[in-house]
Order: sequence, then structure tokens, then C-alpha cells
Amino acid sequence: MFTDIRNEVRSTVEGGEKYSVIAKQTSISPTTLSQFINGSYAGDNQRVADKLAVWLADRRTAGSLRAAPSFVKTPTSKKIFSALDYAKISGVFVVIYGNSGVGKTNAITEYAKKPNTWLITARPSSSRLLECLSDIAYALELDYAPKRVGALSSHICRKLRGTQGLLIVDEADHLPYDVLEEIRLIQEMTGVGVVLCGNHQIYSKLSGGGTRKTDFARLFSRIAKKLAILNVTADDIDAIADAWGIDGERERKLVHELGRRAGALRIIKTTLSLAAILANSSNSAISEVHISAAIRDLEGV
Repeated sequence: MFTDIRNEVRSTVEGGEKYSVIAKQTSISPTTLSQFINGSYAGDNQRVADKLAVWLADRRTAGSLRAAPSFVKTPTSKKIFSALDYAKISGVFVVIYGNSGVGKTNAITEYAKKPNTWLITARPSSSRLLECLSDIAYALELDYAPKRVGALSSHICRKLRGTQGLLIVDEADHLPYDVLEEIRLIQEMTGVGVVLCGNHQIYSKLSGGGTRKTDFARLFSRIAKKLAILNVTADDIDAIADAWGIDGERERKLVHELGRRAGALRIIKTTLSLAAILANSSNSAISEVHISAAIRDLEGV
């Protein structure tokens, strides 16, 4: 009765999918999924089959859509990569800051795939010292990390020392002085490169921001390189349009207009993703009509 679904699920696994991923995405327990596929599940097989049928249908639909480029190497991302290389090779402190939606996070996330490169994202909930150090320990895959600040910092230093690695902290503007100071000391004690990435507040904070200048002087003086990314460039937008296969003059003009908005690259990606869905429904390439319709839909017009 459920042979077709079982066979299709097996085919996706043979194609590289993992049963553990299927279980997570369908909210079916791994044990139940295994028993269903083997024909030995004693529970409600129809319920499991229904969940798998929906998952398979969604997978087929996603496979027929134009996929958003996972990463586009733009002139701006090359500048960011260069700054990251410098921090890692030289073992120094670098700050990358600027406006939202200009590609900072995408670039550092792509770079973090390199060996001995660890990325954490500071959040309001993890801005205190213990929580931030715990995030670093998790990124370093430290087993049995202690829950005391001093011991945890020492474990992190032992793990980092001699690696010639790079620690990247995104959204670093969330971090208070004491956390930034601890990261500075970790960098000096281990010789790894450290990159703090965020909005203009991180640079303002490190430079003292008009207050506590004496306290922040030690931090600010350690910054070997500062890279400000204020806006996306026309060349950035052209690179993204190329990656999406958008060649028409009118279509590219619309994409460039999106690039002049706040949060430019994020808006471009969101808009083109929807335009691709609309284009797929008519079995055609992304056109001016699809991009314009996506813009209206996203803006609620």
C-alpha cells in the first residue's frame, strides 16, 4: 500500500539525502521512519505516509525552481575576504563595519568554511561574558567545556593556541566592554586572528563612543585594520544579476534600483527569489514582469 512512498524516499537517500534529515524535516522520529521504510512499523502508517508524501511533494517543487545562488563573489566580498586573510595570516585584530544589507554576513559566512576558521554571532541573549565564551567554545567543538568564566576562557586559549586560525564575531556591536576586552586578551594570548563584524556601533564603541575613552584605548590601539562597507556598488549588483542569469536591460535596471534601497543585497535576494517562483509558474526566464510583480507583492501593493 505504501510501496511507492517507501521507494521514493529510498531514492532520495540513494541520491545523497540522509534519513536523519528527513526525520527532522518531517517531524517523524528516526525510529518510526526506519520502521516505516522497512515495513515493520506497528503504529499509524497512514499518518507517517501522509507526512512523507507532503515532504516529497515539497522537495519536487523546490527542485523545479531556479535555486538562489548560495554565494556570489562580488567586488565587495573580495575586499572582505582580503581583510579576513590579513587577520588570519598576520594574527591581528580587524574590524569590518558598515550598513545593513551590504553583504558582510554572507561574505564572512562563506569564508568561515575554511579550516581553522570559527564564526559566532553575538546576540542580545549571548552578549554577557559567559554566554559569549560558551558560543566560542561550541564553535571550537570543545568537549566538556566548564561553566565558569575563568576556566572556560583558559580552555578556549589552549584550544586556539598554535592553530594560526581566525575567530570571527558577527553582530559584534551587541557586545559590551568586558566581553570585547576578554576577546582582546584571548587574541593576544593565542596569536589567532580576530575579526569583529557589525554595524557602525561596533566602530563607535571601540573608539570610545565619546565615553570611557581610557578604557577603550587598549582595544582601539590593537585594531590593525578597519574596513568600512558603506554601500553596495554597481559592480556588486551586476555580479548578482549575472549569477541569477538576468541579462535584459530592463530587468537589470530594476535590480539596480533595488540596490539603492536600504538593505540592498538582502532586498535583491528576497525579490529575485520570489520572481524566480513566479517565472517558474509560467515556465519562463525571470523577466521585468516577474521582478515588478515580486516587488509589488513584497511591498503589499
